Parts: sequence; structure tokens; C-alpha cells
Amino acid sequence: MNIVIVLAHPRTDSLNVALAQRLMIGLSGHKVILHDLYRDNFDPVLKENEVLDINFFSEDIKPYCESLMAADVLIIIHPNWWGQPPAILKGWIDRVVRLNVGYGFDDRGEGEPVRILKLRHFFVFNTSNTTRDREEHVFHDPLQFIWKNCIADFLGVDNFHRDTFRIVVTSTSDERERWLSECCRMVSGHLDQ
Repeated sequence: MNIVIVLAHPRTDSLNVALAQRLMIGLSGHKVILHDLYRDNFDPVLKENEVLDINFFSEDIKPYCESLMAADVLIIIHPNWWGQPPAILKGWIDRVVRLNVGYGFDDRGEGEPVRILKLRHFFVFNTSNTTRDREEHVFHDPLQFIWKNCIADFLGVDNFHRDTFRIVVTSTSDERERWLSECCRMVSGHLDQ
């Protein structure tokens, strides 16, 4: 399978980077592409021509678009910052998951998206310093809404899976190791089905 991992965390010693590295090792039997947005110096700013012309692709986004279109599995890894992905990842969505790459529209002009990606699975792994109870009852888990309702459903991906590892700031090395293993088990388990 073609697997694309999109990582968005500025610190190389973060749990997010460790999750991506562990997945790269655990999925070595597949074709895996890692897009480490911070290390790639990805430019998140949507360009005027990218908005005006759906057929215009800035040179810097072509490899990202091509890997997304070829992907059977998409894995997104990022921290929960203010109930949102980091700005660099939002920019990746704006610039890469675009019309005629991530989705299409039907000819009837009714604004209903048409699935064009061949994605079989879409995983999102978040890290957080907010308790599950507070995230769900106070903030209503905005990341679940963004990733599931606004993106996975819009793209027509039926097999959406998300997990959040928390509380990172006070976690022990044993907890982090358990999370790394859990992440790999989750992905491998779903891919084997």
C-alpha cells in the first residue's frame, strides 16, 4: 500500500516526531512517504494563482499533491493547539487537499463533493495536554469535528480513525512507549482487515 504520513510539529524531540518515526519503521513493508512539514520548510500561505486557477500548481506543492493522489492510506500527526492543527498543517490542507486533487464536484453544480482520492484509510493522531473529559465536555472536541466531519467525510473516506495521546507534558517514558506501540497496533490492525 502507498502510505503518506504528514507530520506537523516543530520540535524534533517531540512525541509527534517519535510517532512518525515509529510508524515509518512499523510500516516498512509498505511504500511510505513522510512529509515532515517543519523540516520541509513547507510554505503554508495559499497563493493567489492557486485560488484563481484550479489547474495552477505552484512547484513547491506538486510532490505533496502527487503523493496524496497516489495514497491508499493517509496518516496525519500533530499536536492539539487551541483546538486546532498547527497553522503549517492548515496551510497544507488549504494548498494540497484542493479541488481536483483531494475532491471534485459533480456536474450538477449543487456543491456536493465527489470522491476522487483512492484513500482506503485516514488516521489522525493528536497529542494534547488537555484531559479527555475537559476536551469533550468543555471544548466539544473540535479536532474530531474538523478531521471527521469537515475533512474525512468531505473527501469520502469511510475508514476514519483518530486517537489522542494525553497528557503529554507530564507523561513518563513508559507511557510514551505505550502510546508509540498503541499507534502502530492501531494502524497495522486496520490495514490487516
